[in-house]
Amino acid sequence: MRRASRPTPEHRSLALFALTLGVFLVTLNVTVVIVALPSLQSDLGIGTDEAAWVIDAYNLVGASLLLSAGFLADRFGRKRMLCTGYTLFTIGAFACALAPGGTWLIAFRVLQAVGGTALTPTSLSIVANLYPDPRERARAIGIWGISSGVGTGLGPIVGGALTEWLGWRSVFVANALAGFVALMIVLRVVPRSRSAVARRIDVAGQLLVTGFLATLTYALIETPPYGFDSTRILVAFVLAAVLFVAFIVVELNVPEPLVDLGFFRDRQFAGAIFLSVATFFTFGGFIYFNALYLQDIRGYSALAAGVLTLPAAVPALIGGPLSGHLVGTRGPRGVLVGGMLVLGAGVGSLTLLAEDAALGWLLASYLVVGAGYGVLSAPVSTVAVASMPRDQAGVAAGLASSGRNIGVVFGIAVLGVIVNGRVPAMLAPGEGVSDAALSAFRNLYVDALQAAYVVAAAVAFVGAVVAALTMRPTPPGTSAPVA
Repeated sequence: MRRASRPTPEHRSLALFALTLGVFLVTLNVTVVIVALPSLQSDLGIGTDEAAWVIDAYNLVGASLLLSAGFLADRFGRKRMLCTGYTLFTIGAFACALAPGGTWLIAFRVLQAVGGTALTPTSLSIVANLYPDPRERARAIGIWGISSGVGTGLGPIVGGALTEWLGWRSVFVANALAGFVALMIVLRVVPRSRSAVARRIDVAGQLLVTGFLATLTYALIETPPYGFDSTRILVAFVLAAVLFVAFIVVELNVPEPLVDLGFFRDRQFAGAIFLSVATFFTFGGFIYFNALYLQDIRGYSALAAGVLTLPAAVPALIGGPLSGHLVGTRGPRGVLVGGMLVLGAGVGSLTLLAEDAALGWLLASYLVVGAGYGVLSAPVSTVAVASMPRDQAGVAAGLASSGRNIGVVFGIAVLGVIVNGRVPAMLAPGEGVSDAALSAFRNLYVDALQAAYVVAAAVAFVGAVVAALTMRPTPPGTSAPVA
């Protein structure tokens, strides 16, 4: 094992900045492009299904490759993996800015996601190695974790401002510049390190889980234009089921599986992974369709849509540290049950959405959604890691992060089946479109959004029940409640 040289305190702070910037960029890109979708759809001439793939391709790759990224970092070195990730992320982002069409943009988003996948587990491992003192390490990991939640929440605001002022391509240019700056810092101040024991990569498991997620996502996104009864959609669903069963069989029989299914025997760990998926299913679906509602139905600019979403982002700055403290002192059950109930109530209030809904009411609903998300975004990962032995913490964190990406992918895809199934094409004012037709379309679209938000809220409320049944009432590492 190669020993890591200890950097100076100044270099350590600079390294922490580069590492947290990485996870911030990765999570920012989950939502930053969403408010730019109407603009890039118009510019590139792509439909709603391709637009959904611009978002889901990024999250799908992240969900599929996160665990293997951790294995590669252990085998080839964390700094090398981090630099490779930043390089691919930066090149992918710059290529997205130059994309001549929808297919190219989706392909470059995949490249960007492959790079981003290497940043999250690798940067967390390096942070843990940078700070040998337990208190300093806990503080640094807390900063790292908060940057993740803030990135997702600030995405619509950053994307809206850049799209409004400089055009949608500037969103990717900004990503490329930030990635390049972080890469230069990493090369200069981050020490080399690697695991003492390098695990083998489960190639079969990796291919099967990627195929399963991609096939199921394809089936969901393409259902509205083709219909549930079409041959291609039925084949896709059957193939997804076969791939999933094959994945389970492989994981039960290989010596070093990609996903150790034995982890899920721990009730709290299994519950935390479910809550990670449920949280980001609900919040990701809300962010995606709310951006389309504000721009295509209410007529707001990309910047205005981003600013109006601010109440859903600000609570992440406060909720993360507060909920982390409460989980550490009071236990996860009450915090996570409460967070899921608040998130469900916020999204549930949007089932009363109208084309001309009062702005104050909308902002209040967004604030409630943001409060629930802010409480949940960090603890779901923390609880998953705390439920496992220390030597399995990296794998547990990877599974929790994968759950986030899977939640966003399926949130957009499942809610998209509801919305796009009822409203197959987006209308815009222009020649040949009467005011009456446009008004009828908007009413139909709002009705579809109401139905989608019913499903999103239901997922959050189911999450509250799961939290009540699986979370322990005591803080991690204790056997009795803390007064």
